[in-house]
Amino acid sequence: MQRRLEDQVAAELQNAVTTDAKNLVNWQYAKLPVSADPAGFGPFEDLVRIWNDKRGPNGELPARRDFDFIEFRSWLGKISIAKVERDPFQIRFVLWGTQLTEWWGVDYTNKVLGEASITPEAWNVVEGRYFEIMDQFPFIGVVSGYLDQHDRPYVKVMGIDLPLTEGNGLSHVISAHIEIDPDETAESILNSNEPLEYV
Repeated sequence: MQRRLEDQVAAELQNAVTTDAKNLVNWQYAKLPVSADPAGFGPFEDLVRIWNDKRGPNGELPARRDFDFIEFRSWLGKISIAKVERDPFQIRFVLWGTQLTEWWGVDYTNKVLGEASITPEAWNVVEGRYFEIMDQFPFIGVVSGYLDQHDRPYVKVMGIDLPLTEGNGLSHVISAHIEIDPDETAESILNSNEPLEYV
């Protein structure tokens, strides 16, 4: 029943996303269950393991306050933390790493998702819907794409999005990114036994 509801909500949100918007953004969005084995995340294994170790005894999502920033030292510069704002629903970055700034060509700290892109409305529609699905049915997100919307078509990155809560829904998302080669995909980098489910 829960799975059917999740699929229905995801389908409704995806139907609202136009093909034009998806083509403009040029990214792929996938999900893995929050219970996925950290060993299946390839270069992100250590980060997913830290996040997983902070989950509650019944699998509850961790809160932002559960983390000491020093735990992410191997990811410094490649981490972002986004806060979920409501009314309207939007994603605002409260931390944007220096390496991310170099790749994207913009510091997104205190900016809304996609605000500095060529077509902010496309990001809001496409990636905004992805985070709305995560808000309703938490998952570990796996994303990849080119930064052509930020005038960097020669840079391709891959990242993971780890959901956090303050008790009632998604409150923050910790993300980490790596630069990948044009022919690489999420599947070729991760070694997960579970198939990626694209949203």
